[in-house]
Amino acid sequence: MPISKSVGARIKRREDPSLIRGLGQYVDDVKLPEMLHVAILRSPHAHARIKSIDTAAADHHPGVVAVVTGAALRDQIGTLPTTADNPTLRIPKHFVLGVDKVCYVGEGVAAVVAESRYTARDAIDLIQIEYDPLPAVTDPEKALAPDSPVIHSEWPDNLAFHWEQTQGEVEKAFKQADKVVKQKLVHQRLAPIAIETRGVLARYLAADKELTVWSSTQIPHLLKTHLANMLQLPEAQVRVIAPDVGGAFGSKLNVYAEEGLLAWMAIKLGRPVKWAEERRENIQATIHGRGQVGEVEAAVKKDGTILGLRYRVVADIGAYHQLFTPAIPPWKKRIETSWPLFVQSCLYLEI
Repeated sequence: MPISKSVGARIKRREDPSLIRGLGQYVDDVKLPEMLHVAILRSPHAHARIKSIDTAAADHHPGVVAVVTGAALRDQIGTLPTTADNPTLRIPKHFVLGVDKVCYVGEGVAAVVAESRYTARDAIDLIQIEYDPLPAVTDPEKALAPDSPVIHSEWPDNLAFHWEQTQGEVEKAFKQADKVVKQKLVHQRLAPIAIETRGVLARYLAADKELTVWSSTQIPHLLKTHLANMLQLPEAQVRVIAPDVGGAFGSKLNVYAEEGLLAWMAIKLGRPVKWAEERRENIQATIHGRGQVGEVEAAVKKDGTILGLRYRVVADIGAYHQLFTPAIPPWKKRIETSWPLFVQSCLYLEI
């Protein structure tokens, strides 16, 4: 239809017929010859050292093709990426599987590749891991306290970054105010629960030197770039396909450990590998958001005129940075911005 005739016209959605008829294709619907299946063993601890991992029983389980651990992959796959343009930002190394310790419940520590999904799932129960549990902190304000357990030993505390920005004559505005109104605002942490959990399928054609990754992602082009970097491949040899995506709510705007892990497995094993996230994994391993505590002060006149604002935010960022963690807040002239990384951040705004 010419553009001139389509403006204001009722145009049928092209994607509806296949979805309404149940003919959509999601990652878990894609099946390839000789496809293997992956299951991931995840930490039950929020913070613990990994003392030992015994994979012998899983290695010898019928139908198991390979068992990998974080220590074995440390130098094989690059760390997970994050966008960073704040010079004060602390960025801990985030491996596709935990190496020396785990920093959140659900962090992957080992993975099994098997001929069937059920075999892979059974085999991870055979892996024996000895943990040394460490103190954990889940409250972002308590994480800033001097006696709080430090999550990443590279730094002396849990502060991801501290950034202050002032616009205008804030102190003058508060001196001229008839009244200062204060309020503490608690924004609950939330988990984006999409109908379709995450899924990854990877295939490597050695003759063509072509890696193809099917992922339930919102950012196939960025994923392609970062996968190439993580695996040290020319970007022209990497292809990412995002089939139908069954919901995301922003949670699939990320480069996940499983995407890098399965891509590496496909290259090393020479067979397609698939991982489909279980619902419990989805709660633990897919990113959360919004958790923050804000303290706002408003300098006001009796007639309701707002002269100035102060706003201090402590944000719960979780154990590590994600791809867009530093860039999530709105980039506006008057707003101090950039979300930091692990347990929390401290942001301070003055307008």
